[in-house]
Order: sequence, then C-alpha cells, then structure tokens
Amino acid sequence: MPSKVRVDATICDNSTTIVVKDIGGGKVSIDIDTNCPSVAHFAGLLKEADMDDLTDWTNNRILDLASRSGLTTTCLVPTAIFNCAWVELGMISRTLAKGRSPLCLHFVE
Repeated sequence: MPSKVRVDATICDNSTTIVVKDIGGGKVSIDIDTNCPSVAHFAGLLKEADMDDLTDWTNNRILDLASRSGLTTTCLVPTAIFNCAWVELGMISRTLAKGRSPLCLHFVE
C-alpha cells in the first residue's frame, strides 16, 4: 500500500498531498498534488527517487530540484517527501508514524 502524507502550510495557505510507492530496487515513485505553483513545478520534475536521493544530504537531487523550482528553504514539502518515502520503504515504522502524527512546528515567540 503506498504511503501518503498531507502538508498543510498555513503560513503560505497552501496544501500538498504526497503519495510515495515502492517500485523496487530501492526506488520509489512520487506523486504530488498541490495548489502551490512552485510545488507544482517541483512535482513535474520529481517523479522518482532512489536511496541516494533519500539518504544523502550532499548532491541531493530532491533538494536540488526543490531549489531550482523556486521552493523556499522553509518549504515543508521536501521534508515530507523524505518522511513519506522512509515510511514506504520500511525505514520508519508505518504504525509509529501514524500513531505519532502529525509532525508540527510551533512558533512560540
């Protein structure tokens, strides 16, 4: 069963749904539905990812495409992709992820 997350970016009033499916060989397919034009551009460029994309911070294709698509460094979508893919590949427990959802940022000052 594919993994699915929703990003509600209340600061910019955008919503994004990400579906990641294991396609074998350490690769995943990525489907992104959003109302954000920058994320939509990013979604058009990012259809698959491999283990290097999901685990290596240096020369990371996901982060590179996010930057080239105009996403800000504060955009939660790339991080959501990493988390969703890790759940899909069994690198994070699906039960744990769903049981501890949502992940939140709380601005306290």
